[in-house]
Amino acid sequence: MSSESFECVGPGEVLAFLRRDLGRAKKSLLIIGPWLDDYFAEQVVKAAPSGLDARVLVRPEAEVDSLAWERTRAALSVFRGHWADFEGRHLALLHAKCLCIDSQIAYVGSANWYRYSMERSIEIILRGPVGGIEGGMSQLESLWDRGETLAVTCSSKKVAKAEKPAEGITHEVLDPLAAEALKANPKAFVLGKKGRCR
Repeated sequence: MSSESFECVGPGEVLAFLRRDLGRAKKSLLIIGPWLDDYFAEQVVKAAPSGLDARVLVRPEAEVDSLAWERTRAALSVFRGHWADFEGRHLALLHAKCLCIDSQIAYVGSANWYRYSMERSIEIILRGPVGGIEGGMSQLESLWDRGETLAVTCSSKKVAKAEKPAEGITHEVLDPLAAEALKANPKAFVLGKKGRCR
């Protein structure tokens, strides 16, 4: 990868690139996204060293549908079980999706950090140097600073390996704001979900 350019990571390829970059991580990991799942979290911790300063910024529980929150909470438990220096925060109306490794490599795009989005959904993800985004790191830190500490209880001890891998979120999560629009206007549709929401 050129030190000055971003590359487009195609649908279904994001986890392969992430595993490689996480395996080389030395200091830190920052994950920003409205929701995530335990499948994604397990993939991350399999590749990432346990000594990283890891942070995750998500939406608050009140702004996430119950299934998505259950999976987000499970992911947070996986992260807390892997990193001693883990911190989770939430930020209302968060829609940004970004992952930053060692304040050096950024993944920015449309993909959510859950299984369906990583493996099936058609997404655009750009991977490149944080320094290639003018004001990029300061913007990420600004989002983090605006977040509030997560008041969710997750295990702080090592999580035992599951007998089978996490299934994760296997369908598209409908943004609660879009769900409200569907309720208010029965003729509206969001990705083919005319008049109904999950």
